[in-house]
Amino acid sequence: MKIAIGNKKRKKKIFAGDGEYPKVLASVGVSGSYDDVQTEVQKAKIAQIYGADIVIDHTLTLQNYEVQKRILEETDNMISSIAVYDVAAKARYGEKNRFTATDVLEEIEKKAKLGLDMMTIHASVRQKDLSFFQNNSRVIPCTSRGGTMVLENIQKTERENFYYSHFDDILDVAKAYGVTLSLGAAYRPANIYDALHENSMYWEEIRRNAELAQRASEKGVACMVEGIGHCPLHKIPEVIKTSKAICSVPYRVLTVATDSALGFDHVASAIAASAAVAAGADLVTAVSRSEHLGLPTVEDLKEAVISAKIAAHCGYIARTEDIALDTAMAKKRREVGCRGSIDAAIVPQMTKEALQNHKSGDTKKCTMCGDFCALYSGDRIKEKHERSY
Repeated sequence: MKIAIGNKKRKKKIFAGDGEYPKVLASVGVSGSYDDVQTEVQKAKIAQIYGADIVIDHTLTLQNYEVQKRILEETDNMISSIAVYDVAAKARYGEKNRFTATDVLEEIEKKAKLGLDMMTIHASVRQKDLSFFQNNSRVIPCTSRGGTMVLENIQKTERENFYYSHFDDILDVAKAYGVTLSLGAAYRPANIYDALHENSMYWEEIRRNAELAQRASEKGVACMVEGIGHCPLHKIPEVIKTSKAICSVPYRVLTVATDSALGFDHVASAIAASAAVAAGADLVTAVSRSEHLGLPTVEDLKEAVISAKIAAHCGYIARTEDIALDTAMAKKRREVGCRGSIDAAIVPQMTKEALQNHKSGDTKKCTMCGDFCALYSGDRIKEKHERSY
């Protein structure tokens, strides 16, 4: 299935699913009162420059509206948020310490009016899941902030998840404003052990989200399903293909291929994301080296987007055998040397900066090979051979 993403305020949409080139999402957001809103807005600008298709605001404080408003004002990127973060922040820092169905619906409509293009909705966690935390053999029962926020509120209110019980109302708002729903995966495995041995709750949630996705489709609301999480490389194709067969909507991944790349999770994620896209994933959430350490810097965000873009492209080649961009780069390298062409780069801004840093001139010979450049030598061999006839 192909979906169009974009609030009704947008003149131009982007498309995901059904063979479309994979889209990359970049995460920004204020995590605490000590964080700087301007820095997070700067990250959104950097994400746009380096090719992210959607910026997700993960602000966990009462500044979420300000952050999202400024991103919309200062960039052209599509913007998404996690719906429960807004009401959970107000509940925690307010007097109620809990949120209601009215709070949920009002906040979703407020952000839809603001112009948000997409929202993650955690409608797949249920009241009955509370017992899962007392009776499970996972190493980490649930790593999802949004999922645990909803579950904590279920516990406090002794009511069913409002994102589930009022899902039809949410669909009405989404349809009215042209908001795409991203159905959250609270039980995606948070480690390799659980992915291999204790992943039944993920599959239960995929089935739940498949039902929600069907309801969204019937109402004409674009949606996608999130999934996978931590997963060993050899299991990724099976998880992606089975999940997509169950859900039949675009599939979004936030994934790493090992738990043990602490400080370098952008590499572990690029490896996993490439395999995921090759197997059919439609959207990739960029993971930074700071994923399990703390709030990413601007440079971390830039690096994460670049890594995700390259991973998505590699996976796309494997899935489609579309090598047009790579062929253009190869032909340009034959002509001008290994520096190739900015126009044939996956991330043009990255390539432009790299060329400037290495001061590549007009000659084929760069500082890597010098006089022994194979391309330069090949030209000489060809020229001498032609002269001999």
